[in-house]
Amino acid sequence: MEDFSRMSTIILHDKKNNNWNSLGIGPLQDAINPLSTRERNGIYDMTFQYPVVGKLFHELKVGRWVVADAGPTLVAKSQRFEIAQITKPIKGIVTVYCEHYRYKLLRTMVKIGSKYSNISAQTALNQLRSQMEPKSDFTFYSDVRTTSSIDFTDPAKYKNAQEVLGGVAGSILDNFGGEYLFNNNQVRLLAKAGTDTNVVIAYGKNLTDINQEESIENTYTSIYGWAKIGNGDDEKIITLPEVYIDSDYVGNYTERRIQMVDFSDKEPKDVAALRGMVQSFIKSNNVGIPRVSIKASYVDLASSVSKEQLKNLEIVDLCDWVTVAFNQLNINTTAQIVKTVWNIALDRYESIELGEARTDFAKVIEDSKTDTEDIKDKLGWLEQAQKEASDIIKNPGKGHVVIYPSIADPQELLIMDTTDVNTARKVWRWNVGGLGFSSTGYNGTYGLAMTNNGAIVADRMTTGTLRAINIIGVAITGSTITSESGASQITMSSGTIKNLWNGKLFSEMTGGAFRLYKSNGINTLGGLYRTLYIPTGREYLNISAYPGTDLWLGRYDSSSDAHVGSIRVNGNNGHVSLFNTIFETDVNGNDKALRNIFITGLKVPNNAPVNFYSSLNMNGYSIINQSDIRLKENIENTAIDGIEETKKLNFVEFNRKQNYQTRNKQKQPSAKRELGLIAQYSPFLCAQDTEDHYLGLDMNKQIMLNSLTNKQLIERIEHLEGKVNRKNRNKRKYHRGVI
Repeated sequence: MEDFSRMSTIILHDKKNNNWNSLGIGPLQDAINPLSTRERNGIYDMTFQYPVVGKLFHELKVGRWVVADAGPTLVAKSQRFEIAQITKPIKGIVTVYCEHYRYKLLRTMVKIGSKYSNISAQTALNQLRSQMEPKSDFTFYSDVRTTSSIDFTDPAKYKNAQEVLGGVAGSILDNFGGEYLFNNNQVRLLAKAGTDTNVVIAYGKNLTDINQEESIENTYTSIYGWAKIGNGDDEKIITLPEVYIDSDYVGNYTERRIQMVDFSDKEPKDVAALRGMVQSFIKSNNVGIPRVSIKASYVDLASSVSKEQLKNLEIVDLCDWVTVAFNQLNINTTAQIVKTVWNIALDRYESIELGEARTDFAKVIEDSKTDTEDIKDKLGWLEQAQKEASDIIKNPGKGHVVIYPSIADPQELLIMDTTDVNTARKVWRWNVGGLGFSSTGYNGTYGLAMTNNGAIVADRMTTGTLRAINIIGVAITGSTITSESGASQITMSSGTIKNLWNGKLFSEMTGGAFRLYKSNGINTLGGLYRTLYIPTGREYLNISAYPGTDLWLGRYDSSSDAHVGSIRVNGNNGHVSLFNTIFETDVNGNDKALRNIFITGLKVPNNAPVNFYSSLNMNGYSIINQSDIRLKENIENTAIDGIEETKKLNFVEFNRKQNYQTRNKQKQPSAKRELGLIAQYSPFLCAQDTEDHYLGLDMNKQIMLNSLTNKQLIERIEHLEGKVNRKNRNKRKYHRGVI
């Protein structure tokens, strides 16, 4: 039996009771573009496409498992992935989304337990193991020496075992730090998951076009520090007499790049303290060293290393460290591999990302921190408003309570700045009509009021929670508006409208763009963008797909509930592909064919008709028909008599009918007198058009017939010449004087 464990093949397994070392249901040898994506402390998934005519297509089911390599090292070999989603077929191909084995932790609950303090990371993981239901076959290990705490007393704190590992505040990752390595059911939290490699990536060597999220342009060489000290009239700003302090790398740059930093929150007592803070800031923030954030294809990355280092690059793995050399600055720095995309079929990396990790864990934690800051901000202005209101109520100034018009006829309760309704300016008025305040007297305008018809009028309202059926207004400023319906959520905040599904970002609209995101809610699919070409000042409307995504233009097919694409733009290289596309008009709306089109590598499928309604000008080039013997089989000499078949051809002169097939003047054939053949009289060359069923001539067959006829004529001439020559040689030769 063939050993598929050593092959770059995806093995399909059943939902349960699997022998993972077996062939299971079978190898998915028809899988197309299988890619496994891993992120540091983050996502771990796999995708591939599969044709509906594939051998095991009907065995592909959600909930079944596949085993495949996710990288070159042992920890990434033979990883188990559960099939999470299978799309509807598009042009006979489905896309299969798979989640790593550790995603089972998302469906594992954590029982209520105790709070543990001053414990090791291993102890915290052991406690998690004991609190899990079901426990499954997961094992946990950690070499992190940090001591911290973990709290299992609040059932709302963690939704599942995955959140205990990381992703929320108070998680093991949050409290203890470290880096996770996942190997099927093995979960390892390590102080350092990767190794320091000897690979040196030369920035600027074939890396100039790679996405540099933080380039050299955002690097500073020097720090200008300042701070406000003192209060009230004694408040002053202090700076350094030397103005700024340089980093050790300032000499590597052609000019200084100075960053202003405010140290007021650190409350330096004097200039000396401020200087120490600036120096500490330079050291701790590596001022002068460019931050590295590189997203590169493996080919791009490989082209930036030496041949000696290429083998080392081929075996680097997630969390490993490499050196990035900025040769033009004479500066070296280190960067960690934070994301890999492994091509399972090719046994190589598709892409590698270096720099700061942008992962699911970190994103959740960051989102949590962002929400906390938003709450703090809301509480800030709410508390400020409450304080302001309390100060006004506690220190009202002198006022008078008046029963109006009299105690004998009490109709209103008035609180005024005078006792006389004719002279009072500030008036609180409470009667059967409602409660209101006027700053323009008893008969003035009541800008603040609650009336008996349920209306509230106010120039300014500060509230914690406002619940309403309808809000009709002019402007809502500095707020987040959320609309929810089931799993769908729409938020509007800070000038951005976001659409989320099950908590994952699906789309986003800002003032200059509309973006669509992949189903993971992180990576961008593409979008609609407003762009400006600075040299001309011209604005453009762009519909763009991001790398790894294709842009399709097509139609919706209601019968199959599918979107059928006709034009595809490759998001990686920008190449345009056409599928079942018919061009019927030019850009002016005229019913014409496209003109002046330059095509490289035009391929027409077998038996597909190609119709021309005008002469084909080859401009001196040839029409080449592939005749390589390697492309043919069942070869035998022809029995066709080319001379006889050619003699059957009936050549005629004729005119082509006008306005017969179409009334379109631009599609009419030539009106000139022509020499040609009648298809019905030339059955050997006859061919029927698949569209209109008119008869035509197989020109390839006619060329072959002409060549065959010429060959046979040449052979006949050579035969006759041979007979003539033999007769001449057999004649007796006569010479003068000699018999």
